[in-house]
Amino acid sequence: MVEDYYFIAMTTPDPSDAPLISRHHIQSWGYPVAVLFVLASWVILVIQLSDWASVLAQWRVSITMIFGSFVAGATSEGGGAVAFPVFTKVLGIPSGDARIFSLMIQSIGMTMAGLVIWLRRIPVSWPVIQFGLLGGMMGFTLGSLALAIPDPFPKWLFTFVTAIFGIFLAWNRWGSPHARRQNLAQLSSKQRLQVIIAGVLGGAITSTVGVGIDMVVFIYLTLRIGLDEKVSTPTTVVLMGLLSVFGFGWHLFAGTIEPQVVNYWLSAVPVVIFGAPLGAWVCSKLKRDQLLVFLLLLIALEIVSTFILLPLTPSIGVALGGAFIVCVGLFSLLIRWREQEDLKDLAMASKGRQESQPLK
Repeated sequence: MVEDYYFIAMTTPDPSDAPLISRHHIQSWGYPVAVLFVLASWVILVIQLSDWASVLAQWRVSITMIFGSFVAGATSEGGGAVAFPVFTKVLGIPSGDARIFSLMIQSIGMTMAGLVIWLRRIPVSWPVIQFGLLGGMMGFTLGSLALAIPDPFPKWLFTFVTAIFGIFLAWNRWGSPHARRQNLAQLSSKQRLQVIIAGVLGGAITSTVGVGIDMVVFIYLTLRIGLDEKVSTPTTVVLMGLLSVFGFGWHLFAGTIEPQVVNYWLSAVPVVIFGAPLGAWVCSKLKRDQLLVFLLLLIALEIVSTFILLPLTPSIGVALGGAFIVCVGLFSLLIRWREQEDLKDLAMASKGRQESQPLK
């Protein structure tokens, strides 16, 4: 009996050895604490940078971002995918202000969505986020310094990118014979370089329209790597949120943020801290086809509204046609690479089965 009591005493954990903050506590309280911190900071910023009347007057922006923030968290399109077209085509806000607003609001909403993704342990590829962000920051810097696209080209560029993205989504789901990978914990040296290149291209597009790296990297992950959308979507949500923080900081230090854009941003902050995390949670629960159909409907609405509201000049038509040819070539190249790797994998698997068979 004495030995039994001694054994129990030695194997029972000492409460004093337990960490003060456990993983369970972080999961339970991480998001509420972050929300309270953001709301407290928001109240201070409204008082310091604006006034309540000016912020409340931007109620149309708040309503826009109810839907935009949900899209930001649930899909591989940032909140700017809703904000940019609504601002430029419906509210008449200049493209430059819409771009900066998209970066500012995504730095809050998509970062909060990324926090929920991390807290809920929703699968993502952290190496892709790391190297994609590196390329994205380089591309954003180059785009901000070298790309100066006058209106209405940014609006058409945004529509073009989303249209190509929609075509790819449809093909990848109903036209591609390839199986889906469920995780991507490591990258080869070649894949790291490819992710960086995709990040540079996406970062340059983001510097022009406020979104882009999420869609470009998503296309790479699903078309070239074959990663399942349930993993590639939250991966690009985190990536877009982090690059938006970088872009926000870039414009903040450059002094290019107009006071009115600050009011737009302040009016939407209380909305996106709830909408984007909700979208990330819903994305983790949706089936693959449900998520794809939702994205395709959103993209179709964007394309139709652009052709209805914006004039299509010959110069814009030529530019779109040339860009379409380039994108088709890139897609074909990625598909060919993927097929070659699939053939190599099949050959190696067949060789392995033959070697494992006993000799007769």
